Amino acid sequence: MPINWVGFLLLFGLFTKSEKKRKRSILFAVILFFFFNNHFIYNQVVRWWEEETMTADQITQPYDIGILLGGYSSPHVIPTKDRHNFGRRANRFLNAFELYKTGKVKKLLLSGGTGALLQNNPSEAVEIKAFLMRLGVEASDIIIEDRSKNTYENALFTKQILAEEYPDASLLLITSAWHMPRAKRCFWKQGLQPSIFSVDFLSERTRGALESWLFPYRLGFARWEYLIKEWVGIIMYKLNGYI
Repeated sequence: MPINWVGFLLLFGLFTKSEKKRKRSILFAVILFFFFNNHFIYNQVVRWWEEETMTADQITQPYDIGILLGGYSSPHVIPTKDRHNFGRRANRFLNAFELYKTGKVKKLLLSGGTGALLQNNPSEAVEIKAFLMRLGVEASDIIIEDRSKNTYENALFTKQILAEEYPDASLLLITSAWHMPRAKRCFWKQGLQPSIFSVDFLSERTRGALESWLFPYRLGFARWEYLIKEWVGIIMYKLNGYI
């Protein structure tokens, strides 16, 4: 979390007794602050990283199953009894639902458990199935994988379901563009070869406005967290043999 790095440097500069270290600490904090909040720099990096894939109009033959990875709900928002609350990654769900409604995928496989280590939250996949059925989707068109807590388990448990019930199905993997490089490698490692469909892009058209260079980008710290998490995730998954 880059905001923590800046905070730690400032705290160190505040409490250190060395004037030289204080100046360096504050200087590095200022440099990091403007680097991580520069929209132009961030946009160039995320455009390089995100996985650009086919577009919906290029899907001429419907896939049997669209595999939608979780992480698009906001379970802590209230109220919850009479609605489903979506988070910042809602485009994952919306674009997958659009593919289903337009006949690009015949069924949706919802992969995602609670994702919580210490809390007993309801499974995201189960709650989304109920939500889809309220929207009129047939239960037979919804496949549930509700045990996974991370991307590796998404692939592992999805493979088990497919091997038992849909061994010959054509597959389309749907997740955020910045998450796709790690996600597809997890599925490849499990012996699955789905076509990939990136959604929920963070990159934007390059802005020529001067403010994208000079003024801090208010979402900079939060957006960089997604990228850094993916880079660290790829390293750790590689070390653990997940990809």
